Amino acid sequence: MRPKATSKLLQETERVIVTEWRFAPGAETGWHRHQHDYVVVCLTTGKLLAETSTGNVEMDLHSGQ
Repeated sequence: MRPKATSKLLQETERVIVTEWRFAPGAETGWHRHQHDYVVVCLTTGKLLAETSTGNVEMDLHSGQ
């Protein structure tokens, strides 16, 4: 079992939701669906493992990306 990523709601309006996510090494969010359009801003460099119903996808993330 992996540690859970933590989230903090920073702002929410009728048009936008801003959430800060923090991932310890190996942490996960658990299975979920994205209900809205979203933008991700990476603050650190690392790897992201996306586990999908059709297989796993690993992506390199870079600070400022």
